[in-house]
Amino acid sequence: MNDFQPFSMAKPIAIIGSGVMGTKVAWACAKSHLETRVYDIDFAGLELAKERAIGWCSKEEREAVENNFIPCQSLKQALDGVQLAFENVPEKLELKVRVLKEISTLLPAETYMGTNASSITCTPLAQASNRPEQFFNLNFSDPLESPMVELMGSKQTASETIQFAKDWSKGIGMVCIHVKKEQLGYSFNRLWRVIKQETLRQLDQGYATPEGIDRAWMLSFGTNAGPCGIMDEIGLHTVLSIENIYYQDSGDERDKPPRILEDMVAAGKLGVLNGQGFYNYPNPTYKEPGFTKG
Repeated sequence: MNDFQPFSMAKPIAIIGSGVMGTKVAWACAKSHLETRVYDIDFAGLELAKERAIGWCSKEEREAVENNFIPCQSLKQALDGVQLAFENVPEKLELKVRVLKEISTLLPAETYMGTNASSITCTPLAQASNRPEQFFNLNFSDPLESPMVELMGSKQTASETIQFAKDWSKGIGMVCIHVKKEQLGYSFNRLWRVIKQETLRQLDQGYATPEGIDRAWMLSFGTNAGPCGIMDEIGLHTVLSIENIYYQDSGDERDKPPRILEDMVAAGKLGVLNGQGFYNYPNPTYKEPGFTKG
């Protein structure tokens, strides 16, 4: 019988993968004074990730992130004694399965595991974890911009595990939306996908520009970014991977990623990650004063 432990702000967690979203999740945890061990196969990139996370801090948050964002040189070091191992590698099923299997061999059976997967359901990943009762999907929107997270379990996920995920979310200042039944894309992400699809269709077919769509969106909803800016933040390679997952799942040609997205990724235009996407970074035009005034 499993020994389900409650979430504790006094026990460390591990974040596996320090890409854009992994770093943001680690930042949210570290600034909340939760010991956050971060591992990535690119250790040099880990140091840059910590610098990036510190750069997001207010004066009050800086010390907490400096002390609690802990780059680890090995997976074993990151996982030693943690209450949770949370995976944030790119959105590819085969890669996630491989990483989760490796993590599971280094963790005690009672340790929780989770994933930030946005377009992969819980069941195949829970099976890879070798502890489906203690595995969950928790998808962060963007901790820098929104406290929303979406929680989803499989049929085998224990109620104690769901409660652990909710308590962790609350402990680091997030608002948890619990998707009651497993479905591809959670709940809000499926709404967001419709917006992505229509945005990309209009761009692909020459009906609009990124600036025009984002300006209209920002004016209408009072946000700091529009769909194109948000996709740049996510990473266009990640957006493409997600769209391909939906296409593979449905087989419907209407779900096939548009050519503009495939071409941008093929050209190395990935967004914020490497400085060029729909906009150029670090100073995209949509962040300039007066952008919404035309």
